[in-house]
Amino acid sequence: MMRLRTWIGAVALTIPLFTALSAEDVRAAPLTDVPSPLRSGDDLSVRPGEQVSVSVGVQDAVDNGDRVFSQAFTADGRMRMNDPHITAVMTISCTAAPGAYEVRIGSGGDRNPSEVTRLWGSVRVAPAEDAERAACVRRVSELPPEAQEEHWPADVEWPASPWDVRSVRAGGEMKATDGLEMGGDGGVTLTSPVFTRPVVMYGTRKVSAVVRIRCDAKPGLHTVVWQEKGKPSKVWARLRVEPAAPDCRDPAHTPADMLKSPPAWLAAGICAAALVAGVHALRRRRRARPPLSL
Repeated sequence: MMRLRTWIGAVALTIPLFTALSAEDVRAAPLTDVPSPLRSGDDLSVRPGEQVSVSVGVQDAVDNGDRVFSQAFTADGRMRMNDPHITAVMTISCTAAPGAYEVRIGSGGDRNPSEVTRLWGSVRVAPAEDAERAACVRRVSELPPEAQEEHWPADVEWPASPWDVRSVRAGGEMKATDGLEMGGDGGVTLTSPVFTRPVVMYGTRKVSAVVRIRCDAKPGLHTVVWQEKGKPSKVWARLRVEPAAPDCRDPAHTPADMLKSPPAWLAAGICAAALVAGVHALRRRRRARPPLSL
């Protein structure tokens, strides 16, 4: 009987300790790897540190780049194309007080008082103890940076935006098109470390060019720079290079290629030769000029 009482007492002491540890483990554990979807008109119950997503179809009245904001979020979300949806992901602030908060969608750019916004839904933040909020701060600090890549439908001209990332195999070709009438015919050059050579964009209503990827281009994400006459250059597009085929060979440069984009040393040599020729011509003219008579 004494042994039974001792065993029961030990179990009674262990149960509160196990309960306390379990509660702390729950508070510190990640909420979920998948954001909770917030659908139009929803009143979604959430906890501090939880991630929520707003997702719409391409045909809906929401544009790529639109902001999704609420006082309950740590930061505004951005609608990004992820074919076949446009999606934004937001995080509930660790300091958000319990209660309901509106979630609204506004046009891209900074907020301003005259901006027209659309009420999407609301989130209802649950009460949280200090220990849970402290665990929330740690969890949120460990979240990976927001992905900025966009994945547009294959039938949309590339690039639809500076973050419209398409994949191309090294040694392959892509057609780059600008339909916003930003650049004139022959006035824009596209460059990238993975191109076999810079290319000039031509066209009337919109300009375009076919770019070829070097066979030895390093796989991964690369930028494309837009260079327009008389204006500063800018990152205009991005692409993802996949490994080349084993038999990949870059095309040989033709004389026309050399004239379109001569190497830097050749261009410098031409300029130097022209300068020397100009100096010699000036000296000959001065010698041939008759002296002035008094």
